[in-house]
Parts: sequence; structure tokens; C-alpha cells
Amino acid sequence: MERHKKYLTKRDHKILEFITRYRIGTNALLRDCCFEAGIGLKNVDRVLLRLVRRKLVRRSALDTGWSYYTMTRRGLGLKDNNAKTPPPLTEQTLPVVLATAKYCVANDVRRFTRDEFVQRYPAYVRPGICCSNYALRKTETGHKLELLVTDRGGAAHRIRTRVRRFIWQRKDIAPFAALMRDGKFRITVLTATPEHRWKILRRIGDSFEPVEVAAVVIPDLADLLMLRKK
Repeated sequence: MERHKKYLTKRDHKILEFITRYRIGTNALLRDCCFEAGIGLKNVDRVLLRLVRRKLVRRSALDTGWSYYTMTRRGLGLKDNNAKTPPPLTEQTLPVVLATAKYCVANDVRRFTRDEFVQRYPAYVRPGICCSNYALRKTETGHKLELLVTDRGGAAHRIRTRVRRFIWQRKDIAPFAALMRDGKFRITVLTATPEHRWKILRRIGDSFEPVEVAAVVIPDLADLLMLRKK
């Protein structure tokens, strides 16, 4: 793999690290995170095209008119000699990974990869519980461990049921129980519209305190969910 590392810039490595972490990248997301201020999207596209031609990333286009980038086996192999071809994003996983990436960029937080979370918080890990959609959120009272949950368009009462299940899965894990008791665990629901955000918050209210439950609008989710239903 050493030959594939030739002529890669620090910015190239930053782009590849972002796409690896979030399983997705768009020219707008990568511009905001990996390029100097003021650069145009056409310049970003030229850099990404070079990485596509080197088969380090793969470009996929959607009927909505925009495209996204994912890692190839060769790209992952730059850091992992045992890398496997990553599974393609599906109509179910695409909205989740894109919403997560957009939220993290907009709020200046970084999603933990599964390996990072397991290494940093081994006592929080239990078989059957996802370890790859957490972030640390800085607040006025310190950091909170944040679980990111994507709403795929379900009814508000179903979101409430999901939130309850996430809490019940973790409340008998001692470190999680301590976080909840101290108000340092937050569940953030990523949803498509202000109307649905209002319905979710109305349905949930303060019923899970001291666990904070928030809902954040990710506008691009609406188009992706409509695409999934075609």
C-alpha cells in the first residue's frame, strides 16, 4: 500500500479520515472540514476527482442531483492492511450516516468510531448495544456523552419508544447509570422537519429526566427519506 500513499497531501489524508469516520462525505461537508475558508465547491470537486481516479474513494450519484463519496478497500488499506471492501450504503443506512455527519460538522463534535469508543470506554460496552454513534458534547457544565439517533420518518410515539429502549438497555450498566444520574447523558434525535421535531419533543416532554432528550432538524433528511420510499 505504500505506493498508494505517494503524493497524498495532508489535506488528502484529512479527507480520507473524515470519510472513514462517517462512512460518507459530500463536497460541502468536506469543504467545511478539510479545506481552507473561501474555497469553492468546484475546487473541492477537482480534489475529490483525483482521489476517485486513484481509487481511494468512490463517487455515487443520486436522482436528487447531488453525489456523495465513500471509501474503497484500497483507501481503507492505507491504514489497515487487513481492510475489506466496505458494504455499500443502502436506502436505510444512507440517511443515518449523512444525518450524523451533518450534525457533527454543524455542531463541532466528532463521532466516535466503534474502535475508538470501545478503547476509550470499555466499561460502557455490552454485546448487542451499538458502540458507533456516540459523540462528546461540550456544555456549560462539562462534557456530555451524546447518543445520536436518526428518525426515519416514524410516528412521534415510536421515537419515544426507541428512546425508552435505548435508556433501558444502558441503565443497568454502572457507568451509564452514573452518567444518567448526573445528567451527563444526552440522546439527540435527528429529524427531517421542524414540524416533526415539535411532535417528538411534545411527545417526549421531560419524561426521561435526568437524561436529556433533544431533537435537531437535518433538512436534507426529508429528500433522502422520500427517495427511500420511491
